[in-house]
Amino acid sequence: LKDKFEEIDTPKASCSQQKRRREDGDQFPAKKRVPRKEEDLQMEEFQRSVKRYYELKLTYIKPLIWNDDFALAISDIFTSLELIPREAKERKMSKDYIASQQGKQRKVRIDYLGSGQRKKLSSLDDLFNPDVTGLTTPPRCILIEGDAGVGKTTFLSKEAIDAVSQKTELGRRHDIVLLIRLREVREGETIEEMVLDQCVPETTEGIHVQSTRAILQRNESRVLFLLDGYDELRPEARAAGQAIPKLLSGKMYPYSTIVITSRPSAGVQQHTRPDCHVHIMGFSGKHIETYIQRYFSVVGRQQIAKTLAELVKGNEFLTSLIRTPMFLLLVCVLWEEDQEMVSTGTMTGLYSNLLTCLVRKYCKREGVDMPTDGLPAEVADALLQFGKLALDALLRNETLLDLAQVEREDVNWQLLMKLGVVSLEVSASKLHPRKQLNFSHKTMQEFLAGRNVAHAVVNQDIVELLQLTSIIKALELRNLLQFTSGCDSRAAQEVMRILSCLRLKEFPNLRAEQFEDSYVPIARKDLIPLEMYVHFVALYVKILSERQEPEVLKYFIQALPIVILNVSVNSREAAALMYYLQHLKSTNLPDRLILIIRDKDSKDTVQYLQQCFTSPLAGLKVDLELSGKFDSPDQTARLVSVLENVPSLRALSLSQTYLTPSSLRPLVWGFSHVSLLEELDLSGNQALGDAGMEVLQAGLSSVPHLAVLRLGHVGMTAVG
Repeated sequence: LKDKFEEIDTPKASCSQQKRRREDGDQFPAKKRVPRKEEDLQMEEFQRSVKRYYELKLTYIKPLIWNDDFALAISDIFTSLELIPREAKERKMSKDYIASQQGKQRKVRIDYLGSGQRKKLSSLDDLFNPDVTGLTTPPRCILIEGDAGVGKTTFLSKEAIDAVSQKTELGRRHDIVLLIRLREVREGETIEEMVLDQCVPETTEGIHVQSTRAILQRNESRVLFLLDGYDELRPEARAAGQAIPKLLSGKMYPYSTIVITSRPSAGVQQHTRPDCHVHIMGFSGKHIETYIQRYFSVVGRQQIAKTLAELVKGNEFLTSLIRTPMFLLLVCVLWEEDQEMVSTGTMTGLYSNLLTCLVRKYCKREGVDMPTDGLPAEVADALLQFGKLALDALLRNETLLDLAQVEREDVNWQLLMKLGVVSLEVSASKLHPRKQLNFSHKTMQEFLAGRNVAHAVVNQDIVELLQLTSIIKALELRNLLQFTSGCDSRAAQEVMRILSCLRLKEFPNLRAEQFEDSYVPIARKDLIPLEMYVHFVALYVKILSERQEPEVLKYFIQALPIVILNVSVNSREAAALMYYLQHLKSTNLPDRLILIIRDKDSKDTVQYLQQCFTSPLAGLKVDLELSGKFDSPDQTARLVSVLENVPSLRALSLSQTYLTPSSLRPLVWGFSHVSLLEELDLSGNQALGDAGMEVLQAGLSSVPHLAVLRLGHVGMTAVG
C-alpha cells in the first residue's frame, strides 16, 4: 500500500508542530518520499512472525483430557502480584544491615516472620508508575518470584500475548517481545539462536542468526525479553560467560528490558540487581468464583458451583492450593465427583482423593472395574513406576519428562495421560525438538514422587535417595517431604528423624536471645541465619499437620528448642500447632515459643488461643503477637482468660489492634497473671491517648520485670 499510495508514507508532524501550525496557519511542505529500507521491511516481518507464532501457540489451553469442550483462554487468566519494597528486601535478614546497627540506640526490628509492607499491583503496568516503585527511571530488570506451580509460566505467556498486541505498558514501550523458556536453553547457545529457536516460526523467510542480531542491535531499547523459569535453566547454561548470565548482567543488550520469573532463591541476583522485585501470589481470589461457575456450566451442574465457591472462601488450606487455574479445575472435578473428598484437612489426603477421582473417571470411560479398596493393579503399578521418574526429575530440578526416557523405562505413559495426571506436549525448542510429559501441576509431580519415596523407605535410606544432606536441601524438597510423610507413618517418622539430625548439625547452639526483637542495642557475634530456621520450623509444622501422631510429635518436641511460627487461625499449620500445644508437658517444654497469630477477627483469634492453652503451662516462655480488633472490653477480658494459662508470657504485642482506654482496662487488670512480662508493644493504637496512658500506669506495678514498653503513635500528648 505504501508503494502504491505515496501519501501514506508522508511523515506526520509532531504534536508541538501541529499546535504551532494551528496557531499561525503555516503549512509544512510535504517531504520527498524515501524508498523503504530493506531492514525496515525485515523488522516488520520479524514482528508479524513473532506475533502470529504467539497467538497460535499461547492463546488457548485445553486442560482436561477427557473434556475437549472445556478450554481456557489465556486472556481470561488473572493472577495476584505484590511488589516487595526495596528497603525491606535489602534489610531483611541481612548481616550487613545488622552489623551497621551495632551500638546504635535505636529500635532494630528483624523481619524474620513477615515480608515488609508489600504493595498490591493491579498489573505490571504499575511498575512504570514512579509513585508505586519510587524509581526515577523505568525498570530495566523485573524479577518475578513465586513458589513452584503458582502459575509463573502461564502468567508470562499472557504477558507475551498482551505485549505483542500492545495491550500493556510493556507492549506499548517495546516493539520486539521475545518469550524464552529457559528450560530449553542449552550450553553455548547465543541469544539470537534462542530467539530463532523459540520465538520465530521456521517458515519465516529471510530471518537468520545474523539478521536477528542486526534487528536486536538496531532496536535494542525497544526489545523486551520475557525469560521464563530461571530455576529450570541448566547449571551449565548458568555459568559465567554463558548467554543468559551475560544478558542479565548487562554485558549483552544492556538497553533492553528484562522480565524474568523464578522460584525464590534460585540465584538470579548473582547476575543482576533487579530494579523491581515482584512476588506472584497465584490465582486472583476474585476470579475463583468465575472459573468455578464456568466449569460447572460446561458440565451442566451449575447448582453445585455455589457451595464449592463458599467452601473455598472460608478454607485457607484449600485456597492456598488453587492459586492456578489448572488445579482449581481439578478441585472442581473432585467436587463434582464427591464433595466429601475435598474437605480432608491434609494436603496428602486431598491429592490422594483427587487421584482416586481421576482413576474412577478413567475406569468409567474405559469400562474397567474399579475395586472398592485401592486402585486397579495396572494403574497402581504404573503410578508407582512413574513416581520414580517424577522423583528423579524433581532431584534434577526438572518438571518435564522426556518421552523417550519414559519409554525406555517401559512405563505405561498412555494410561497416565488418560488419567489426566500428565499431558503430552512438544518442547518450545525447534532446534532440539522432543516430546515431553508435563504434570497437571507441579505439586502433582511432588505427590507422585512422595508416594514412591514412602514406598521405598522400607528398603532404602532416605538421605541417600533424596541427597538430603542439608537444611537448604530439605527446604527445596519441602513439598516432597510433606507428601512422603503424609503417605506413610513410618516414612513420616524417618523424615522427622533426619530433619532432627540436620538441625543438630547446622543449629547446634540455638538460644532464645538470638530471636528477640527489642530496642536493646545489638552487639552479638553469634548471629545465625534466622530466616532459614524459621522456614525449617514451618516445614516441621507442615509435616506434623500431615501426621498428627504421637511418634511424629515426639521428634517435633525433641528437635526444636525454639518454636517460631506465623500462622492464621484457619490454616492447617494452626491445627498442627494446637495439637502440639495440647500435648506439651512440663518436662519437655521448648526454650521459647514465638507466635504471631493472624486473623482479622479477634474473636476467632482468642477462641483459637483458648483451645491451644487449655491449662496452665508453668515455665513455658512465650512471645505472642496478635492482630485483629481488640476495641471491645469483652474481647480483651477473654484474652486475659487465655493469659492466665500462660503465666511465663515474656512478650506481648497488640500493635495496631484498635485498643481503646476501655478495652485496655481488662488487660491491665490481668497483668497480675503475667508478672514475668518483659516486653509490651501497644504502638499504633491511636485511640488510647492520654486516658489510655492513665489506665496503663495503674497496672505497671504488676509487671516488675517489664524492660521494653513500645508506645509509638498512641495519640498521647505530653500529659500522657
